Amino acid sequence: MNRIRISHCLPALLLALAGCSQAPPAKKEPPKPPEPATGQSAIFQTFQVARTWAPDVKLLKLESGNIPETPSAGGKYGFWRAIYVSQSKRARKEFTWAAADSEGGIFKGVRAGADSGYLPNPRVFPVAIQEVKIDTPKALETAMAEVQKDAAMKKVLADNKDLPIHFLLEMVSPDIKPTWRVIFGPSVSQSKFSVFVDAYTGKFVRKLR
Repeated sequence: MNRIRISHCLPALLLALAGCSQAPPAKKEPPKPPEPATGQSAIFQTFQVARTWAPDVKLLKLESGNIPETPSAGGKYGFWRAIYVSQSKRARKEFTWAAADSEGGIFKGVRAGADSGYLPNPRVFPVAIQEVKIDTPKALETAMAEVQKDAAMKKVLADNKDLPIHFLLEMVSPDIKPTWRVIFGPSVSQSKFSVFVDAYTGKFVRKLR
């Protein structure tokens, strides 16, 4: 009799034990917010796509931008716009990088624009990306150190606590070297002042008010 009762109860017992051994379902972690990128990171990511357009591409200009989904901080931005040129194609092409989809037709990742004609400018020179050794956080550090040495610039920052900062990478005369232009203001035309930093050495180049 005892053997019959045990055999009848065994399947139910095994099911109960199996249920107890199952771990509770893991909680899904919330998705991480999109992260801004440094200038060098934006160059690397856009260049990977640009060189499929033309093997001889060089960077003509790189500028930072803001999107509400990814606030900028410490030389990092949620949006970058790069212009590359090809001597063999005699063309230029815009490539953008964004940390997230945003308004104004901005899409996450790298996006290529349309080709347009390119004629060399005697004052603006294409940059080989290998010449950009200094990243934007370091350039910002150098620029801020120079601002602290200048009483007028220091006062501007003190009077404008929320003054935006932007970056523009170019090689133009009179510098004739790739430089990070650290722009203190909403745009180049509306800037309070700018500090130029050598993109190869990280050294201070000049100030512009």
